[in-house]
Amino acid sequence: MKLWKFTKMFKKIASYFLIWRVTLFFIAFLSIFFLPMFGARFPYADRVLQITHLPHWIWGFGNFDGVHYLRIAQDGYFAQYSQAFFPLFPILIRLFSFVFPKVPNLDTNIFTDPSYFYSGLILANSFFLGALYVLYKLVRIDFKKDVSFLTIILLLVFPTSFFFGSIYTESLFLLLAVTSIYLIRKGNFFWAVILISLSTATRITGILLIPLYLIEVFKSKKNINYIWTLIIPLGILAYMYYLKTNFNNPLYFLSSQPIFGASRSSSEIILLPQVIYRYLKIFMTTNVFTLPFFNAFLEFVFTLVPLTFLVVYFKKIRFSYWFFAITILLIGTITGTFSSQPRYALIPMVFIFPYLITRYGKYVKSAILVSILLGTILTMLFIRGYWVA
Repeated sequence: MKLWKFTKMFKKIASYFLIWRVTLFFIAFLSIFFLPMFGARFPYADRVLQITHLPHWIWGFGNFDGVHYLRIAQDGYFAQYSQAFFPLFPILIRLFSFVFPKVPNLDTNIFTDPSYFYSGLILANSFFLGALYVLYKLVRIDFKKDVSFLTIILLLVFPTSFFFGSIYTESLFLLLAVTSIYLIRKGNFFWAVILISLSTATRITGILLIPLYLIEVFKSKKNINYIWTLIIPLGILAYMYYLKTNFNNPLYFLSSQPIFGASRSSSEIILLPQVIYRYLKIFMTTNVFTLPFFNAFLEFVFTLVPLTFLVVYFKKIRFSYWFFAITILLIGTITGTFSSQPRYALIPMVFIFPYLITRYGKYVKSAILVSILLGTILTMLFIRGYWVA
């Protein structure tokens, strides 16, 4: 009976996922007709993506950060500042790439093998499918079935959800985060700390799962082996040891950030009001009909809207979830910019959606239509090499 329920539930979620994935490819296919000029605002496209000989509407899902993960997967951290990208995802890409036959290439200007692209794209999408299923199970602990499924749908149609289907760490991090939280809620703290440790080797925000874990541990009445807590930071500590040994800088992932983030600061903490003031100046001095203005507006909205929801629902959202969501949303802003916030907002919105559905259920269809429209625009821009987040 339990197996039947699992199969039926998973099939429904998988059908949503497949519709989403096919739709993304279709939007990507149409993008060249709307944006014939490729933006090319990142390096290595010819060496990492075009080498696959796949159409642009497929290899475009490896744009921007994807090219760095692919280069690291093959060659390691040979490129200066590539240390900003954490190691777990490229390690998995490298391991899974052996499934695909190697394509010999005599062109010495080519630095990678197309098997890494196939590996990265398949892994990212597989991780996301798994994350959707676990997310459903997690939401189902506190909400009814219809709220859980609507949460999945809202995440799929969220304007920047295409990052989950791209060669980014978004899908892997979501899978590790929701699975570890689900295990914590079910009292399986040992395997939760293992997954949290892996998340700290996936991206820096993995460390924000540590306060969530500790809050839940203190609330739990179960007999817990607190020595397990020492396992949690091993992922990021291992990466720091590697950076210290090979580059004499255990915090190289922090000092490299300004190279990849617009006007980011790694030497001082900048408060949120200062960042808001900076963006207000951008709005007053930038042409409204330009991409820089559009990007700044997106970054501004995708920071303040989720932040507003988190403030409004402070007393309703489980405190450990709330703290995790708001710290993820704000940690990037202390570098002095809202750059990439439309992407960083994906995780916080996961914890907000159930409450929005419960409170504003009659507006869900309208929200879905607006999200699809904006998501179509953002996906096309991303595929054609224009910065989105």
